[in-house]
Amino acid sequence: MSIIAEILHVAAEVDVNDVNRMVPELKDKTEKLQIEVFDHIENVIFKFSTPAKSKENRMLLKKGLQAKQTLSDLKHKSEFIANKQAKEINTSLSKNLLDLEDIDFTLKIVLNVLQILELINELDFTSSKQDYLKCSEILEDLVERINSVPDIEKFEVIDELNRVVLQKKYEFVVYLEHILNENISIKDEPDNKSVVLSVRNFNNDVQLVIKALFYGNKTIGFLHCLAKSLWELIFMPLLSYKVSISETEESGFKKLTLQIQDQSQKSYYETVFSNLKHILAFLIQNFKYNINEDMITLEYIGMDISDKLSELIINSCLWDTIPSTKEELRNFKVVLDQVGELEQALLDAKIFNKDTLSILEYVKNVDVLFVNKKCQQYWETAKDIMKKDLHDVIEVGVPYDSQYPLGREMNDFPQCSVSKNVEELLNLAKLLLEEAMHEFREQCNHLFCAVEKIFAMYRELVPEYHKNYLQSLPQQVALFHNNCLYAAHVLNNWNAEYCLQLRSESVFHDFTNEANKLRLVAVQTLGNFMQGQEKQINEIMSGACLNGATLEKLDPMTEKCVRQCLRQQELLKTVWQKVLCYNTYNKNIGCLVNTLCVFVIKSLVNFEDISAEVADQMADVLKLIITRAPKLFANPKEIVLYVPSWYKFNEMHFILSASLMGISDRWADGKGPLALQFECDELKQLIQALFQNTDRRAAVLSKINTI
Repeated sequence: MSIIAEILHVAAEVDVNDVNRMVPELKDKTEKLQIEVFDHIENVIFKFSTPAKSKENRMLLKKGLQAKQTLSDLKHKSEFIANKQAKEINTSLSKNLLDLEDIDFTLKIVLNVLQILELINELDFTSSKQDYLKCSEILEDLVERINSVPDIEKFEVIDELNRVVLQKKYEFVVYLEHILNENISIKDEPDNKSVVLSVRNFNNDVQLVIKALFYGNKTIGFLHCLAKSLWELIFMPLLSYKVSISETEESGFKKLTLQIQDQSQKSYYETVFSNLKHILAFLIQNFKYNINEDMITLEYIGMDISDKLSELIINSCLWDTIPSTKEELRNFKVVLDQVGELEQALLDAKIFNKDTLSILEYVKNVDVLFVNKKCQQYWETAKDIMKKDLHDVIEVGVPYDSQYPLGREMNDFPQCSVSKNVEELLNLAKLLLEEAMHEFREQCNHLFCAVEKIFAMYRELVPEYHKNYLQSLPQQVALFHNNCLYAAHVLNNWNAEYCLQLRSESVFHDFTNEANKLRLVAVQTLGNFMQGQEKQINEIMSGACLNGATLEKLDPMTEKCVRQCLRQQELLKTVWQKVLCYNTYNKNIGCLVNTLCVFVIKSLVNFEDISAEVADQMADVLKLIITRAPKLFANPKEIVLYVPSWYKFNEMHFILSASLMGISDRWADGKGPLALQFECDELKQLIQALFQNTDRRAAVLSKINTI
């Protein structure tokens, strides 16, 4: 080995020895510094602002920076040796290199904590100077530094430090919002129906506070609350009621007062526009502060309320400006110009932005809006008509002719009563169709749909609005049934009268679907009522004591229940015969008579023994039905057309008072009237119940058995 190489080798050994000696010393110093720093934090955690503690903190920070420099030198020297020297030297350095990493980790935490303490002291000092923006910057730095400290259990003191920083941030925000609350407020005064918006004359403190709040949070809670108050207490009443706006100045505050004059009315649209511009001018003059280089306070507020305000202006104000006549439509340019000026004022104030729903574009679509408004007016009128009483009636349709039971013409509507309001509704709809055909041809499809909506509304609104009557009064049920059928009939006629005329213009529309829905509602309404009536008959007759195996004595309730059912049907005749059309009335009253007859027949067939005396009494009861039921029909002879069990019921009456020979003759070897109405088993059951077991009875039963 040369002299020079030997010298270098000796120098390297010296450097390794230095590193091996200094690393443990630095590690020991770092651990002691960490303990000292954390003890310091625990001692001053609630007293950061004391000068002595600030001085001690700076001293600890100096120690930390010195340790950091030593660490940097050692790492540099160790890395140099490890890269350049022999393998055996690298092996001796390996443990100390790992220790250096641990020291580096601990030092970073210690220095970060010390810098956090320095920043807290700086925050307290800056806060006393009322440099709000600088305070926000410090707080942001503090939060970032605390979040960068690793979450390791042995550093629990960091959690306490974090809590203190968050508490200081919270207190700082509360303090700044308190400043804003002292400078701007909205007070609702319900007693005199007024709202007062107070803003202190423009001052730099507010400007600094707003910038500081936004810098630290990227959101300003105060402005969100202010936006909500402006919306609820200023803009909504302004557009909903008749109000006045006034402006005053008092004790360094500009005050804008909104006074509600009448909650049952709205101001004329020009007055609303003027009041809106007044409020915008007030806000621009008194609360136009910069939040940052790109945004002002009014723009920030606008982000919360611009879309809602646009919709409210459209729905509560602009809708009223839409013309109702052709003359108003021709003069609408004046309104367009005024709406354009208002929108520009909202854009200039930054309350609106380029993405806000344009109120000007809305009114530019005036032709469609004009027709929409006309439809809306028709719908409102239609609703009022639908709410009128159903029992005010008129007669419509072609009278019944027995020679032409289905009508002379295929398109004839049968004579019946309908509510006056359905005729009024049809006249209203026809007026809309006439306007579609002659005045607003380009919007005819839209208007035809509006007519459909009127009758869709009729199907839904009338059953709900007149619900109590339709559930309890048969006349009302019959009238609503007729109303729906009549409206459906007229709608189908309009297909030929109006819709076909438009086919040449490639406009395809008809009312068939709505007519079918009306018919379905009519059938369901009357059908549901009939189900209730049939159920009621069966419930009444369930108390007639016509159950069990034998009928030795007729209970007085039997005749009473039959009479009650007949009385119920006679009452229906009173209210239905002049309301329903001929066939519909007969069909439904016949259904109820049939329900009664079927119940009686089934009850008697099920008995195993009926005494002769009871048979005679039951014949009298059946005679009641045979006598009174035909009178329920306009033509009593037509009862056989509408009561399927009528012939069988009469045969039952015959059996109850007939002899065995009479029954045998009427059976006529299975070819007589009895055989047409009764099954073999039914007739045999009746014979066995009514007659004693004799050879003659056996002979008659035997004849029936052979069929």
